[in-house]
Amino acid sequence: MLKKQERLTKKEFDRSFSVGKRVHSPTIQLIYEKGASFHGAAVVGKKVHKKAVDRNRLRRRMYGVLYRHQKTHKRTGTYILIAKPALTKVSKAVFSQTLESVLDKAQ
Repeated sequence: MLKKQERLTKKEFDRSFSVGKRVHSPTIQLIYEKGASFHGAAVVGKKVHKKAVDRNRLRRRMYGVLYRHQKTHKRTGTYILIAKPALTKVSKAVFSQTLESVLDKAQ
């Protein structure tokens, strides 16, 4: 999980969502913006999972990959990960590889 100061506020989220650059894959979308400090968010909608338990589990996994990626690469900026319904059908190994490859494309 990201620290409180690394999470996005509603205002920052809306601004980054409208002006950020986008990277797409069949399972996930990344919206990113350059910045001085690191901020991140993970979004899983009801189209992906009907139950909140499942959405929260997927969101925690996304935060975990984002956190590890930021610690190893020391990146700055704003990163918003948006899950697509196809993300629920991939294995854990493919899940991590997909998120890592999308995050690598952002630079």
